Amino acid sequence: MTLLSSANAFVRMAHFYRFPVERNRAESGRIGYCYAFHFVAGGKGTVTIDGTTYPVKKGDLIYFPPKVKHSFYANPENPLSTYNVYCDIWSEKSMSSLHLVWDESDFDSALLALVLPCPELASLPVVTPIQHHSWLGQLFISAVAQFRHKEPYTELIVSNLVKAFLLALVQTASKIQLTDYRIQPIIERMDQEANASRGYDEWMAACGLRKTQFHELFKQATGMSPKAYWTKSIMRHVEAALWESERSITAIAEDFGYSSVHHFTKQFTQFHGVSPTEFRKRKNSSS
Repeated sequence: MTLLSSANAFVRMAHFYRFPVERNRAESGRIGYCYAFHFVAGGKGTVTIDGTTYPVKKGDLIYFPPKVKHSFYANPENPLSTYNVYCDIWSEKSMSSLHLVWDESDFDSALLALVLPCPELASLPVVTPIQHHSWLGQLFISAVAQFRHKEPYTELIVSNLVKAFLLALVQTASKIQLTDYRIQPIIERMDQEANASRGYDEWMAACGLRKTQFHELFKQATGMSPKAYWTKSIMRHVEAALWESERSITAIAEDFGYSSVHHFTKQFTQFHGVSPTEFRKRKNSSS
């Protein structure tokens, strides 16, 4: 048996991808040459592997071993977008950057990654919800971002980031517990409806729990207080708005229900350590 501590990851491909709804049919029957990991950045959909279909949503981590046929289906009303890493885990370097085919007749076994028996990977589920472990998602995104740079040490940096992610993933996956059924829908609504004009107290009222019980169950599920999680949810949406749109800081503050751009800037700076303007500038320069 081989443990992940001896992994020597080599990334064949890493990128961000939005699944076009019109390609739903084309995204079926995919076969990978190497280990594939997909972190859902937004949207909803399903993945199918070995005849079993799994619902996926923002914050889920999807895992496919090499040579396993699988399919993606993006929700037409809220299409999937994912950060993706395709990698060899046990070999120093692949001679090919090819990572995927969509037709079984095109599959070339010579390009298949080395597969070793690993109990840690064998125990990893197809879908691992890591919404409440944001540092793990950020580690994955960092590996994808680094892959785009063609500079000295880039390959080594990406390799070590992916190895660190894999070790953290198997460690975290073994500890993830099912969230209380009364708390889960509240968390999902917080993730979707982030707006500073609303208070988290209304979420507590929606689940019918006493304040102490609500706080206790919420922290068990997320590792954070409801107020801290609510702020983090808003900030996550704000990050995307700053990065993906060219709207002014004032307009974005209004979009997310802030009473003033001063209040918005103060909260954002406290959370990120930089102002919204500086955050946008850094994102643009890294892209």
